[in-house]
Formats: sequence, structure tokens, C-alpha cells
Amino acid sequence: MEKTLGKREYGFFMTILNPSTLSHLAVLLFNTALIYTFMRYEFGYIGTNGSTIFLSLSISYILVATIISSKYGEFLFNIDDDGDGIFTRKYFIKALISLAPVIIITTLLFILVNGAFEAKSINYFMSSLFILLSIGQGISLVFGSSIFIQKRISTKESKISTYNIFIRTGILISIFIPLVWWFGYGAENVTNSTIKVHILWILFFLIISTISYLTDKYTLDIRQNLGDRGRLGDLLMSVLIFASSWHILSAWRRSTWLVDSVNGLMLIEEGFLMIITIFFAVTSMINRGKKKGINIFGGQSAIFWGISFGYLYAGSISSLTIISEQLTESSLLQTTAIGHIITAVVILVILPSAIKKLNNEEEE
Repeated sequence: MEKTLGKREYGFFMTILNPSTLSHLAVLLFNTALIYTFMRYEFGYIGTNGSTIFLSLSISYILVATIISSKYGEFLFNIDDDGDGIFTRKYFIKALISLAPVIIITTLLFILVNGAFEAKSINYFMSSLFILLSIGQGISLVFGSSIFIQKRISTKESKISTYNIFIRTGILISIFIPLVWWFGYGAENVTNSTIKVHILWILFFLIISTISYLTDKYTLDIRQNLGDRGRLGDLLMSVLIFASSWHILSAWRRSTWLVDSVNGLMLIEEGFLMIITIFFAVTSMINRGKKKGINIFGGQSAIFWGISFGYLYAGSISSLTIISEQLTESSLLQTTAIGHIITAVVILVILPSAIKKLNNEEEE
């Protein structure tokens, strides 16, 4: 591992797997599920102040991200497993110690925020961030994907014939057929489902195939203008069409015509998508930090910025869900479905500009 100015230089995978950050990611997933459950059932003090806790945690990790690159930050949060791995008592104790400053900062922030604002006002504030964060998720997926694809070497022009357009659309459909069988039909015999369910899923396939075809046609000239990088344009377009289709699938399977409540698999999916979003956001910040020479967005700092986003996003969804349930008959199903639709639309809207930038050596 290289050292720069006496400090370790972390790539993304080294950062995500580093003992110093792994415990914080694990706690992020645990806290998100725990706090939402308390909020959902209005259980105790945490249940009524869940939005404030999410906000305090998010701000805490912003502070951690800004100081982690300093000698004090390394002293507080750096964990050395001494080559013994993370499944040891020694690592567990060190992880708890590194979490202690976050707990203290979060507690102080909670007291300040709770004293300055009413819980109801904080709930509405966190809920109002939902659309903005869903847009941010879409942007993160687009430009994070672009960064990885830009690293590939290609000297081939784009495949722009009608035949290739239909081939790409066919591949997309073939990928989603088993996904729909698994997520939509519960991996059971499809003949046991009703006509209404079949019609809904046929409509889903019509929507994603139409999106794939029209997006392919719309970006045809853009990819052609990439010259010998055109094949990268094809790849980025296909990846982002898949990403938007996945979010449409996530929204579709949350339809009240198909399900009545959130199941465990949906919560796992939300956690997975949040990690993917953090993955691309962190990747973007690491790359930007290296290019601009800004330590605050590089190395371990990036993962803590991502964790902050994760808490803010989870808190926004949780707050909006609780408010929606109180005011209407809406639930986590409808809330997350709207978020997925927003993210899918954002991906498709900025997809053409992301393809154009494949020709730029300097990341915008």
C-alpha cells in the first residue's frame, strides 16, 4: 500500500474492506433497521425522536469525514487488526472504541438539535429531503458507473444498427425474466398467479423494453460521435438502462396490487441499493479527491461521507413513511416506490450527458 506524505493512500476496495471503516458500515445497516422499527411502532423515546437521531448521526459522520485525514482523526478512528482479521475479540474491542467518539458526538448533537427544534419540525425537515436524496442517488449511480467504464480500454466504434438495438433490448429482457420470476412471482409456479398479476408484469416488460429501445435510438448520434470510444458508450448506456430498469422493477413490485406490506427481502434490497449508492458516491469522491489533491474527499474520508449520506437517506425515507402513515393510508411500500421511480427518471435524464463525457479526459 503506497504512502503519501506519511499517510496511507486508499483505493475504494481497500477502504471498504479496511477494519477502520467496516465496523461503521455494519453499524449503519443495523442502526437503520433498528431506528426505523422503533419509529414505525412509536416505541419509547427512540421511536418518537428517530428523525433527530438519524440527522445527528449524519452530521456526526460529516465531522468524522473532515477530521479523519488529520493525526487526531487517525488516532481516534484508525484500527490496526495486526493481521489477525476482524473475527477476533481484539478487533471487536477496538471497533467499539472507534465507535465511542461517534456516539459521544451524536449524543451532543442530539441534545442540541432536540433542544433547538421540535421533533415534529425535524420530522418534516427530514421528509422534505427525500426527493433531493433520491435525485442524488440517481446522479451517484450515473457518474459512479461512468468512472469505472472510463477506465476500460476500447478502440471500437459503437454498434448502432437496428439489429444491435434489438439485440441489446432482448438481452435486457432476458436478464429481467428470472428477476421477475424471483421477485414478482416469489420463485413459484407462474400459472398459480391471477390474470391481473400476469398483465401487470407484461406491462412492466413493455415499459422497460420501450425505454431501452427509445434510449438506444436517442443516444445513437452521441455514441457515434465518440469514435473509437463508441463501444464504451454502448456499455455505459446498457449499464444505466439496466440500473433504471432495476429501480422500475423495485417500484413495480411494491404496487399495492401485488403486495400488501413490506417483506424482509424488500428491506434487504433497500439496504443493498443503499450500499451500492455509497459505493459509487465514495468512488466518485476518491477520484475527485485524487485529481484535486483534496484529502477531505479521499481515502477513508470518502467512506465516512458515504455513511453520512446513508443515514440521511434512511432517515428521510423513515420520516416520510411515518408522516405518510399518519396523514394518509400510505406506507413504506409507496414511499420507497416513489423514490425508486425518481431515481430511475434521473438516471435516464442525465444518461446522454454522461455518455458525452466519455470523450473528456478530465472528469466534470
